[in-house]
Amino acid sequence: MERSRQPSAVVFDIGGVLGAPEGGVAALAAEAGADPGRFTAAYWRYRDDYDLGSDAEWYWAHVGKDIGRTLSPAEIRALDRRDAHRWAGLAPGVAEVLDHLAATGVRMALLSNAPYSLAEEVRASAWGAMFPTKLFSCETGTAKPRPGAYAAAEDALGLPGPELLFFDDRPVNVAAAQQRGWSAHEWRGPRQCLADLAAAGLDVPGA
Repeated sequence: MERSRQPSAVVFDIGGVLGAPEGGVAALAAEAGADPGRFTAAYWRYRDDYDLGSDAEWYWAHVGKDIGRTLSPAEIRALDRRDAHRWAGLAPGVAEVLDHLAATGVRMALLSNAPYSLAEEVRASAWGAMFPTKLFSCETGTAKPRPGAYAAAEDALGLPGPELLFFDDRPVNVAAAQQRGWSAHEWRGPRQCLADLAAAGLDVPGA
């Protein structure tokens, strides 16, 4: 099978792709002493602002208010730390994909809608060191699927959209990347990722 031109860089989302799936948010409800459904709704209601740089105290105070709780500073710190650690933990099979991809020598980057706590967690992780370019919405001031998020990645990498291969779990983010000429794929798990990398012309072991 003839393969397409190899991409100059591969860009990944974190949550729901490299890291924990979004459904895991409900696991925090027990720690907060809240109904899972009510907690999950509150968690996402203010998440866009949090991902764009609002501080943890503001975010969790609003979540607490919606679930009928006044969270103490200690509870806020614990919830925020647990949440960031959960998002930054690699999903099963992902470490092997990253190892295989790194062996090809292609550039690797992160493009994530994320608050400062997650950005810090990723930078402190062993796997985060595999990505010289890390773009977090809390720092860039723009989030997917806004065009500015993708423009920030292009600028940081010094590459045009058609030279980028991208994986994200949200169809709206994938579509926005494709509109800029990126080769973007909805995340379907490690096995499909390896197949997509090979189809893009990368000589990835295990594909």
